[in-house]
Amino acid sequence: MNTEHPFHAGLGEITPELQSRLDELARDPATKSKPDSLTSAQRAVLFDIASLQVKAKRTFGESLGDSLGRSEAWWVTRLGLQQSTHHRVARLKASWMGDSVVADVCCGLGSDLIALAQRGIVVGLDIDSDVLAFAAANLRVGGVTGSLQSLDVTTTSPDRIVGDAEYLHLDPDRRANGHRHTDADDLVPSWDRVCELVARSRGGIVKLAPATRLPDEMDRDWHRTWISTSGSVREQSAITGGVLDHPWLKEHAMVAGNRSAITIRDETALVFVPTTDAGSTQQVDGKGIGEWIIDPDASIRAAGLTEAFARETGSRLIDAASGFLTCERIDEASTSLLMAMTARVIDVIGCDDRKLRKYFRARDGYPEIIKVRGGDVDPGKLARRLKDCGSNPLGLWISRQGKRTYAAVTEMPHGTAAFPG
Repeated sequence: MNTEHPFHAGLGEITPELQSRLDELARDPATKSKPDSLTSAQRAVLFDIASLQVKAKRTFGESLGDSLGRSEAWWVTRLGLQQSTHHRVARLKASWMGDSVVADVCCGLGSDLIALAQRGIVVGLDIDSDVLAFAAANLRVGGVTGSLQSLDVTTTSPDRIVGDAEYLHLDPDRRANGHRHTDADDLVPSWDRVCELVARSRGGIVKLAPATRLPDEMDRDWHRTWISTSGSVREQSAITGGVLDHPWLKEHAMVAGNRSAITIRDETALVFVPTTDAGSTQQVDGKGIGEWIIDPDASIRAAGLTEAFARETGSRLIDAASGFLTCERIDEASTSLLMAMTARVIDVIGCDDRKLRKYFRARDGYPEIIKVRGGDVDPGKLARRLKDCGSNPLGLWISRQGKRTYAAVTEMPHGTAAFPG
């Protein structure tokens, strides 16, 4: 594919002039009525792309033009954005590939492709030539270069797909036939096909939805990690082969056959991997809510590591459904607690509006942060109802313990999970 001036079926050649018009529409939607040489169909497509730029900027990050003081828009579609990788996650994964040649299989709009191109040679593969046209345009917007090929990864020979690549990054379609799939065998390409391709290379990373299940017999060959940023779990990454030899992964004991959780704040990645002796860690005795309440990062919950996290931090589950933990004291030197929101408990009271309003008024306080887990309380509406109760910010944690719904009032929470960036 011509990556300098890629061709899109609905727009024609994506020229610098077309980029400039998209940038203009993204900055000022009112310019839609401005006379230009575009057809009405072209203008409609550009206007739709321009309307997606807020989300596109959150996903793809800054463009090269943004860093130079001139705003440039990303080439995106609504469906493509749903499967695009957040730029922080993409950069972290790309760093595990070193400077090796990488094939980005099912590259889509190119968010992973851009990160991979920033560290070395990459070729992007996808069946949809229009998607590849946008990926080519996004490489230019990102200020990087890469080659692109249009092919069907389900039928093309593995040797042609892998080519000269040492490693593969694969992003199978999780929305085939208009449905979200969580079984690896329902992905396109299928999990068997993914394994066939990876076997022709030195190793790879497969991007999966957080809830995707792998065949049990495959767990021993892959390290599975769940990655969050900006308060949300973005993906599950399955890593295998030589990629696991990267020093950063080895430093964090991320090996085949186990799982981990990662949260990224700005450009810093925090990792939780259960230690081999986690089962022997003594937990605090007692029942009910202790002096401290703890909420592990969403990546830990998604990875199914909440109980392991409790063992490593000397805490216990309040209720399995909520995922909240509690303990009588916290170890401020614990690096694991960097991946949690923690707060000192002031009181535990009944959860109804009358009791809550009375309580917060008596303390001249209001809930600055409300966490609800396992209940039907709307935290936004509750915050508005309690906002006028006082001036001192407090935390409010609502969940269930058995059949009882509780409200734990705390000091203001702290920790990296308290203020997702």
